[in-house]
Amino acid sequence: MEFSPFMFVMLALAFGFISYFMGMLIHSAWMYDDHPKMKRNSRRAWVLCMAAGTGVTGWLFGYGYYVNF
Repeated sequence: MEFSPFMFVMLALAFGFISYFMGMLIHSAWMYDDHPKMKRNSRRAWVLCMAAGTGVTGWLFGYGYYVNF
């Protein structure tokens, strides 16, 4: 298989979009629970959820890559 720059750009875009929306899902689920120490529109909560979304997506991409070999 020949690797092209377009393929890497599309992979990076897919990773970015999926991790962003995964972070939004985590944020939606997490902020509707009772968290007395964290405000609903907290910047720290948003950053933590985006990091969790990136971690989950990274695990999915990594697992999907290595399970095929």
